[in-house]
Amino acid sequence: MTLQEQPRPIPPYVPYRTFRTFLEFLLEGIPDRIDRSVWVPRFSGNSGIQLMTTLKVLELIDADGRPTEELNSLVHAEGDDRRMLLRQILERFYTPVFALDLSRASRGQFHEAFRSFGTKEGVLTKCEAFFIRAAQDAEIDLSRHILQGRHGANRTRTSPAGRSRATAVQAVTAEKKPVPPESAVPAQVAQLELADRILAKYPDFDPSWDPAVQAKWLEGMTRLYEGLSVGASERPGEKDPASEEELTRPNA
Repeated sequence: MTLQEQPRPIPPYVPYRTFRTFLEFLLEGIPDRIDRSVWVPRFSGNSGIQLMTTLKVLELIDADGRPTEELNSLVHAEGDDRRMLLRQILERFYTPVFALDLSRASRGQFHEAFRSFGTKEGVLTKCEAFFIRAAQDAEIDLSRHILQGRHGANRTRTSPAGRSRATAVQAVTAEKKPVPPESAVPAQVAQLELADRILAKYPDFDPSWDPAVQAKWLEGMTRLYEGLSVGASERPGEKDPASEEELTRPNA
C-alpha cells in the first residue's frame, strides 16, 4: 500500500478543554518524554489516552512520546503568534476540512469532510467539537451552518494560563452533543445552572499553590467538564457523574 493509499488517522476527539488544560500544565515545564507517568495523576485513563493520541496525530510528540519544538512553541506562544501557530497545526492535519470554504460551508459538507477520515458515527460529533473549539481558539472563521445547534458558537479569546469563572462555564458547556431543541432546553438550562453553582464555589487557580494542589485543581476542573459534558445515557453501566460537593473539593 502506498503512502497515498494509507488511511488517515482518526481526528482528535478528546474534549478541547482537556487539551488546553494540558498545555497550560506544560507551562510548568515540558518533560523530555510525555508518557503515562506525566498525565495519569491529572487525567482519567480514557482522557489521558485520548490526549496522547491527539498529541501524536497533530505531530506534537513523536512515536516515542518526545515533545517536538512545535509543541514547545505552542505552549509558550501568546496572542497572534499562538493563534497563527495553532492554525498551521490544524491546517496540516485537517486537509479535507480546510479544502472547504469554512466561512460558507454547510453542515453537510463539514460532516462529509470528517467522514473522509474514516471517522465512525459514534465519535464523529466529538471529533467535530474538538476542531470547532480549536478553530475558534485560532480565530478561524466558521460558518453559522457549522456552528448551528452548538453551545459556544460565539468565538472567545482564551489566555495561556488561568481563566475567569465565566470562561470556565463556557468551556464546560461548549462541546455538548447536539440534541433536538425542544427536548434539550430544560436539560441544557439545568446543566448551566449546575455549572454556575459549582464554579461559584470552586477556587480560582493560583500558580503559587503546591504542585500537588495544582494537580488536584486541574483534575477537579477536568472531572467537572467531563461530568457535565457526558450524560449518563452515553456511559451505560457507569455510575452517575460526581456530585456537586465532590466536584468542589480540589484538595480532597
